[in-house]
Amino acid sequence: MKMKVFHADTMHDAIRAIKEELGPDALILSTKRVRRGSLPFSLFGRPLLEVTAAIDASADHAASVQQAPSAIAQDEAHASEGQREQAPAFQDTLTALLHYKKHTPSESGDTNVRNPTPTPTPTPAPKPESRPVPQGRFRHLKNELLDLQQLLTSSLPDELQTAGSGLPAPLARACRLLVAQGLRPSTAESLCLTLRRDLSQEALRSDREIQDVLHRLCTEQIRVSGPLLDGANDYKVALFVGPSGAGKTTTIAKLAAHYRLQEGRSVALITLDTCRLAAVEHLRMYAKVLGLPLETAQTTAEVVEGIRRHRQASLIMIDTPGFGSHESAQLMNLGQLKDSCESIDTHLVLSATTRMQDLRRTVARYGACTPSRLLFTKLDETEEFGNLFELAYQTTLPLSYWSNGQRVPEDIELADAARLADLLLDRGSARFTPSGLSSSIGRISAVSMGGTTPQHA
Repeated sequence: MKMKVFHADTMHDAIRAIKEELGPDALILSTKRVRRGSLPFSLFGRPLLEVTAAIDASADHAASVQQAPSAIAQDEAHASEGQREQAPAFQDTLTALLHYKKHTPSESGDTNVRNPTPTPTPTPAPKPESRPVPQGRFRHLKNELLDLQQLLTSSLPDELQTAGSGLPAPLARACRLLVAQGLRPSTAESLCLTLRRDLSQEALRSDREIQDVLHRLCTEQIRVSGPLLDGANDYKVALFVGPSGAGKTTTIAKLAAHYRLQEGRSVALITLDTCRLAAVEHLRMYAKVLGLPLETAQTTAEVVEGIRRHRQASLIMIDTPGFGSHESAQLMNLGQLKDSCESIDTHLVLSATTRMQDLRRTVARYGACTPSRLLFTKLDETEEFGNLFELAYQTTLPLSYWSNGQRVPEDIELADAARLADLLLDRGSARFTPSGLSSSIGRISAVSMGGTTPQHA
């Protein structure tokens, strides 16, 4: 087989040069766009079409190709119809390879084309194994197919555009709103299908009616736990677990200030986060200002002993470090605290800005602690609240508190199902304001905290 590379401005010119050089029986093996010149100056050269062609010198192959439609003739016809030069490489390479596969003599010596005149079959020339031309061309074709797949995938509409496509227009708009807030399309469509089943045809044409019923439906799907302490409960041990940086220490300080200053309850603090000196000092600073006892513990046994010493307190809150995926033994030890305490609530503290995939991984990792509550922080740093609903919907765990800022003790509030439904439906009254559980207390000043500003921990 004789091969040669041709450079031309258009496919029509390349085919003409191939026919003049190799004859009308030549096969096009590949085409690609290149630039004139050699590196490093080829970047600024004029783009050209590089065509690789070949001709088989065997007599029977030449005769068979003369009887069948030539790939060169097909490419010339395509080139004359509109000069489609935008993406010729994929089509030309595929046609040439298929044509080459069809007309190449088989290993048995029989040809694959119809020839009315029987001719003696010559002995096929031995194939040089050191020349992997067909394999390289098929690899090139595979890469072009992958590029085509990526192009088709990128041209498809995203989930936000396709969500609720089979629903009436007002209901589809509500479905897309939920997806834009962070709900999975399947969850949003499930809620909207429930609405279509329950509402009349007239109500399905009203955006206001759909919004009101969807608000009620979302409220019914959201579970909340209520406050740590209420009139019927005068003793509670609360364990706060979660990844580093979620805001566990600051949340504990906010809750301690609320129950100590506003409700007049006795509060004790215990911290296991002794690996970070800043975290201990952070909590110690709050405990000093609020007049609360603080104990540090190295092991869960010391935590149990600290709980027993402060049994007279109404609320005992335990701070913990953030554990990675490789620290499953430490998480198991935290889970065993429930066996040693009479009444303990485990709050899994998560950031509202975390992706849904990472939230699910965190819930799975902290499953050894058997969390009973979900507590979200940093709601002031996001405008999408679908993660709160989606995670509570999937895990069936109730929501306890929301933290929406760094100010102590103002920026925390009790989780409320109707308020979360307002956030999901983007109602104006749902925006966070600097009023939380302790709005009537006043902020603990930076002066009383030794001149420091509280940070998420």
